[in-house]
Amino acid sequence: MMYAVTARRLAKDFKIPGASEPKRVLDNITFSLPMHDKIALVGPNGSGKTTLMKILATLYLPDEGDCSILGYDLVTEEAEVRKLISFVSPGLDFHRKLTLRETLEFFARAQKASPDPAFEFIEIMNLTHKLNDRIESFSEGQKALTRLAIGLMKDAPLVLLDEVTATLDVNRKEQVIEFLSTYLNGKTMIMVDHDSQVVDRLCERVMILNRGGTVARIMQAHDLIMELPYKYEIIMTPKKKFKKSEARRIWPDFGLFGGKVRFFAQKESEVRGIINRILSYGNFTKFEVSGASLHALSIRAAKPSDD
Repeated sequence: MMYAVTARRLAKDFKIPGASEPKRVLDNITFSLPMHDKIALVGPNGSGKTTLMKILATLYLPDEGDCSILGYDLVTEEAEVRKLISFVSPGLDFHRKLTLRETLEFFARAQKASPDPAFEFIEIMNLTHKLNDRIESFSEGQKALTRLAIGLMKDAPLVLLDEVTATLDVNRKEQVIEFLSTYLNGKTMIMVDHDSQVVDRLCERVMILNRGGTVARIMQAHDLIMELPYKYEIIMTPKKKFKKSEARRIWPDFGLFGGKVRFFAQKESEVRGIINRILSYGNFTKFEVSGASLHALSIRAAKPSDD
């Protein structure tokens, strides 16, 4: 079998200011990815998903282990590796005063690639009316589409997608999924995305990372999604810092993340009960109900500590 990526015992440490020892973010990452396979990286915050993506994209050097990508050594032949990969990252920033057209032309020159695939993607996304608008006027979703357009220029055989759909609304997300399902034919892809629908439709397998950067298991994407122990999540944004004891009074199955509270429910009747309790609590700015997500599964798997 031909492998696009073969990683053996990859590890990465980061120095922490004031700490005597570096923090290990990735530890003993070993996996092989067959040619044309599509896999998602799933795990809670601190599991090293983005760090692993940056190592594969040659932006970080591993501190231990070795890795080959499409037959080239990740470290000693990084120039050849970079020709064969396309990394789409939310960390890519733009010059705010440049227009969309100028931005695409700039990155095409930087990558020594044709801008045509990017302009074609912009047309498919119905954004041609924004070509002469400055990036500073763009929404986060429009910036995400611009990053993806830039990533399409190289037409690389290995595509690394880090949270490309996170800021897109439902309609835009569907457009991107439909586009990628065709574009990725014949390519190898590794992605980070917490939307179970995106992973289920674009990936064959899932690599689950533990907090601390170790591989828990690699499994079929559909099998993981079928394991989700709930059907709904209710995401509440409180007006002030929310204590775990307050969350428990609303619903015992919850997770705290980024200033928001996620409540997990199996039945519609449970959803209605949670909503009624949130309304009675009152001290919130908004809440929303959505289907289950892989991100929420990662949060749910981390047992809440006491206050």
